[in-house]
Amino acid sequence: LNDEDLPAKVQQSLDFLASFPVNRENGMFPVGFNGKEFYGGDHVSCGQALYNFAKAIETAQKNKRYNTEKWEAFLTSACDGQVKRILNPAWDPHSTAEGFYMAPLAIASVLFGKKEYRQASEKIAAIYADRHLAMDGCYWGGTLDATCEDKEGAWAAFQGFLELYERFKEDKYLDWAKHAMDVCLSYVVVWDIPLPAGRLADFHFKSTGWSVVSPQNQHIDVYAVLFAPEVYKMGKYLDDDRLKQLARVMYRSCFQLTDMYGSQGEQLQQTNFAQRGDMSNVHNLRGGYAEGWTVFWITAHFLNAAARFVELQVIP
Repeated sequence: LNDEDLPAKVQQSLDFLASFPVNRENGMFPVGFNGKEFYGGDHVSCGQALYNFAKAIETAQKNKRYNTEKWEAFLTSACDGQVKRILNPAWDPHSTAEGFYMAPLAIASVLFGKKEYRQASEKIAAIYADRHLAMDGCYWGGTLDATCEDKEGAWAAFQGFLELYERFKEDKYLDWAKHAMDVCLSYVVVWDIPLPAGRLADFHFKSTGWSVVSPQNQHIDVYAVLFAPEVYKMGKYLDDDRLKQLARVMYRSCFQLTDMYGSQGEQLQQTNFAQRGDMSNVHNLRGGYAEGWTVFWITAHFLNAAARFVELQVIP
């Protein structure tokens, strides 16, 4: 982008995040700061944060543009704690949410040459493969506001299995990744849902490529953009051009409602389901979406996905 201000902002942002305190016994850390104190911290948020730290360090080592000392200290501290927790024989994950630790641990094992990181990542993978490949138990628990099977849980497994395959080239991880990807894609909308007169219809909104959240939260969102690059990768590994085409559609379609500032609302209501707001007449819900707030994590996910497509030398 040739923006001379961006490197300093990246350095400052990750330096600040790396200052968050880590529990050395379990690798958990808060994910929010209200100006006075830290708060929060859960497996989904911590796992996704560690993945982004790992990718940032890996990229910085290649382009030599950043000082990663603080980032590495934070990542190793968190990984050490997670490994201590996960390699404990008593560890028994409640849901698939902890699948989000697989990818960062796999990357960190290569970055820092620590075999125990790989061991922990592969232990998580084996647990979830045993639970989910036969579909005796569903991928679930990957969202922050639902307690049921969801595409985010499937994405946690998909991301982790694929990262293990790419790092260590064991075919079983590609097979497992395909299974989790197929479950992820079962949530992706593959047709344009007819909509009544309203805001979405006014935008000529096309639902193809968007994804349903879960059976509990029956609305569509842009989450498909998170795994669009990985779907494209699977198209290459499996020699399936359909996956490459779908990945492009997912990325482009989910960008439809982005405004001039780079943000957009969420919780698009393609049915009479709503999660909040005035629900006194459910028949007024379909065809709208929640724009009372703009969610900049959506912007961040698009930038992340774009960067991963660039790594693949693909213009989505």
